Amino acid sequence: MTAAGSPWGWFLGYLILGVTGSQASGAGSHIINGEDCIPHSQPWQAALFTEDEFFCGGVLVHPQWVLSAAHCFQKSYTIGLGLHSLEASQEPGSLMAEASFSVQHPEYNKPFIANDLMLIKLKESVFVSDAIRNISVASRCPTAGESCLVSGWGQMASGRQPQVLQCVNISVAPEDVCREVYAPVFHPSMFCAGGGPDRKDSCRGDSGGPLVCNGSLQGLVSFGQVQCGQPHVPGVYTNLCKFTDWIQKTIQHS
Repeated sequence: MTAAGSPWGWFLGYLILGVTGSQASGAGSHIINGEDCIPHSQPWQAALFTEDEFFCGGVLVHPQWVLSAAHCFQKSYTIGLGLHSLEASQEPGSLMAEASFSVQHPEYNKPFIANDLMLIKLKESVFVSDAIRNISVASRCPTAGESCLVSGWGQMASGRQPQVLQCVNISVAPEDVCREVYAPVFHPSMFCAGGGPDRKDSCRGDSGGPLVCNGSLQGLVSFGQVQCGQPHVPGVYTNLCKFTDWIQKTIQHS
């Protein structure tokens, strides 16, 4: 990721991006070819703002901790929780929370773009409600063909930002496909999803958002090709099953 408001960075024709999700209701967007999420069906979805500008997604994994992509790192954040629309700062049940600090995974970018996750600690714990709820991180690794949901406010196919949170169902891609498509940078800290003929995908602005499989947080939107939603070109997600110990220890000891 580059500066705030521009969470995509170039490398070998690839762009860093972001994603996540659960249930959906109706309309098309980017999240590519997704739908408006059912309001508050993804109560763990977070929005990261800096200087009042939205730039990345995130996931509430503990009442006081948000998980996001390491490439979304900034010096300070405001975290929007319980939001359906980014424009509705007074949306019932929503909360704008201040962060006290954030910590990138110590092996982030070693090698390039690998280990793309960070934890952000909120100044205060949030109260669980219908609109705001944390989600557990998956302890098992993803299975090829598994259906998952990704959500975010990233760029739509039209090039515009959506009015409300978008959801899309995509399938986990086989590891050999992921390795082949992203051969220069593939690492075990990554897995791929999407790339089907329906062109469903995550895109710019979805970075750090959740990919939810079977009710657990399986991945974070990390990066993909410059052009989102290409058939046979899946997006890349942080493989969170590899990081459960680091996540738990960081939360317990910080």
